[in-house]
Amino acid sequence: MGGAGAGRGAPLNWPLLTALAVAALLFFWATGAHNRLVALRNAVAQAGARLVQALDQRGVALAQLHAALLQPLAAEAGSLQALAAAQAEQQDAARALATRPLDAGAASAWVAAQAQLDSRAARVLALLDQHTELGQQDAVAQPLAAWRDAQLRLPLLRQAYNDAAAAHDRALAQFPTQLLVRAFRFVPAGRV
Repeated sequence: MGGAGAGRGAPLNWPLLTALAVAALLFFWATGAHNRLVALRNAVAQAGARLVQALDQRGVALAQLHAALLQPLAAEAGSLQALAAAQAEQQDAARALATRPLDAGAASAWVAAQAQLDSRAARVLALLDQHTELGQQDAVAQPLAAWRDAQLRLPLLRQAYNDAAAAHDRALAQFPTQLLVRAFRFVPAGRV
């Protein structure tokens, strides 16, 4: 019934099994490393979205402040227009950062636009300090308070973005994950 060879199957091909095991291990490692890099890239994008949302809220406050100051500070129309232009440039840079949150060029363009806006805003805030009665009017006080609140939150949001970008970049630089960077076209993130 069961002859001498009935309990034996074909001999195992150990080199093939070893190669399959190594290939499976590499596949699962690559999948896990890729998913980790995608999650870190998404964290940068989410931090960028929160930053841009706060910038949009600040932009609304600045537009209201600009409208409220045009009449009473007509003699300083140049400073107010420079502030509005700097705000528009900063918003354009923020939109570019929102669409390309890992682009170092978009990040540095936003940083430059933000510095310009801060400079222009300092001039207008100095004018308001000289005209204290304007700061007490509701049309000026409310957007000014919203502007200052956004300015206080901005460093925290920038830090959250930079922390997410740093974690992303550290993961890109780790060996052996760095072997996947070119294959999947991951790029380092910019800093704001």
